[in-house]
Amino acid sequence: MTELENKCLYHATRLHEGVVYGGGMVMLDQVKGTTNLVKKHSALTGKEKEIAVCAALLHKCFEKKRIADGVSPLSMDQVSQIAGPEVLAIIQELATEPEDENKTKAEQWKEKAQWAKTLSPQAQEILLAEKIMNFETSRDKPNPKKPLAWHQEYFQTRMIMVDALKDVNPELYNIAAKTKDEGLTKIMAMQQSLSHGGRE
Repeated sequence: MTELENKCLYHATRLHEGVVYGGGMVMLDQVKGTTNLVKKHSALTGKEKEIAVCAALLHKCFEKKRIADGVSPLSMDQVSQIAGPEVLAIIQELATEPEDENKTKAEQWKEKAQWAKTLSPQAQEILLAEKIMNFETSRDKPNPKKPLAWHQEYFQTRMIMVDALKDVNPELYNIAAKTKDEGLTKIMAMQQSLSHGGRE
């Protein structure tokens, strides 16, 4: 890792260490996994790639619910001081993701897909990598508090955004599509098992 990447990793660890959410998603693992995917599969090179990697490490630094107890989210000035204005710009882009609880999940994700298509290549690669991590977690550790139909919808709706970014990075897209298919296959098998057992 570059000196700047190591600096961002230090702050990501400080911010997210010990945070678990959903059905057992470990925040720091999610951030590190997203970053590793960007670093390994990015279509970017040189400084542009370094900016994407650093932004991936810090892309949840504004979200209070993803920050460890006793630690404050970073301010925009702090991010700029730590990683520079270019990294801050990517994180600010990602922080504008639309949220509209009045729409169905499918409608929400269609809106998010349109939004994602307007972002910088760095932000788009981070979104693709983040969705891969989400799919991996839902495939391997589905939230036990949620019904199987919820998990099925989870994969299907988030794939709307992934499909919208298909041409941004075909390598990341193919990993996401494969992971989604594996997750849906697993959920369908669980549904069949419950059905054969005579339970809903």
